[in-house]
Amino acid sequence: MKKGTVRTIVLLATLDTKGLATGYIRDQIRARGHKTIVIDAGILDKPEVQADISREEVARAGGTSLDELLLRAQKTSDRMQIIQVMIEGAARTVKKLYDQGKVDGLLSVGGSMGTAIGVGAMKNLPLGIPKLMVATHFYPQALVSESDLTVMQCPADIMGLNPVINFTFAQAASAICAMAEVKREGKKIRPLVAMTGLGVTTPAVMKLQKLFETMGYDNVVFHGNSEVMDELVEEGVIDGIMDFSPQELLRIFVMKEWPWRKSRLESAGRKGLPQVIVPGSLDMIVLRVAKDNLPTPYKNRKIYMHGPFITAIRTNVEELNQVAEIMADKMNRSTGPGAVVFPLRGFSAIDKEGFAFYDPQTNGSFLKGLKEKLKKGVEIIEVDAHILDDAFVKEVARIYDSMAKRAMIRPG
Repeated sequence: MKKGTVRTIVLLATLDTKGLATGYIRDQIRARGHKTIVIDAGILDKPEVQADISREEVARAGGTSLDELLLRAQKTSDRMQIIQVMIEGAARTVKKLYDQGKVDGLLSVGGSMGTAIGVGAMKNLPLGIPKLMVATHFYPQALVSESDLTVMQCPADIMGLNPVINFTFAQAASAICAMAEVKREGKKIRPLVAMTGLGVTTPAVMKLQKLFETMGYDNVVFHGNSEVMDELVEEGVIDGIMDFSPQELLRIFVMKEWPWRKSRLESAGRKGLPQVIVPGSLDMIVLRVAKDNLPTPYKNRKIYMHGPFITAIRTNVEELNQVAEIMADKMNRSTGPGAVVFPLRGFSAIDKEGFAFYDPQTNGSFLKGLKEKLKKGVEIIEVDAHILDDAFVKEVARIYDSMAKRAMIRPG
């Protein structure tokens, strides 16, 4: 540890089952010169180590008493109903500590239930605060989402201490200390533009990055998922949106796989930020399955293999009309300037003449739907070019720059 960099690391665990592990990590962190705050989210047996914030306090923060939870545990086998109280209580407890300036990093240890509690608290902290989940398994995206947390998988179950797992705990302690010691960069100087990209639009996004750099904008690109982008918009970090590849609209509103993301396309509108949308990659639905395992509804559609276990399906008129309706509704409700820039010769690297997904009629139906549904205040600009063409990329950059300047967000 460098001199003058004492940090406070919060440790969150169910101390009735993961207490020894937590105590070991706590001692490792303290040996490195940092402070710790231990939170107990256990509910059944006695804690194996002393907590700084008790399970009784966590339960109250979750909206009930520990005694009430213990009574519920005797009456039901539904553990999740009980754990949900501790998830909410732990999240509120950690957020309160953060608001008090007492969180420089958060480390949690757990199995399935402990991970749900730990991740729940981590997702309640701002981006940039170090978050390390030491878990017995990896968990689905629905639990972890797009948070900037790190998952460290244990080589054995977290039951007591032994030479195998102690080494993992020591590494975890070292990792969270190192992350917390990193000095954050100073405040941004230039406006920051958030962009979305996907592999089939990456060449154009890379060109845009260079153009924005020369125009005086910094940029950050989000690949296939914009959840973190929306968080940064809400936190006031982002100054404008270049939504070049909003492919997840299909996954959210057509396939209905991500219902928790129904607010997609709304954050910039609420903040009044300039927002340019390009239909990049909307020519495809991406399925993470091999060709032979395609669901029946997609078997007779145009397909493209992006890898052994990633299959793209060409979107049809009905699906793109759904997207047009959603996109228009959200753009119409935006409080900031917005525009849709439409490449007439294709939406991706495989949607151009002679390639697998080239279908100007379907794309044209999408354009017609947008024109019918967008209000007059939202511009729709047609460009006679392919999405990857230099001419299209330059036009998109010009439109964004003009819009940003009108919105009084000027590059430095």
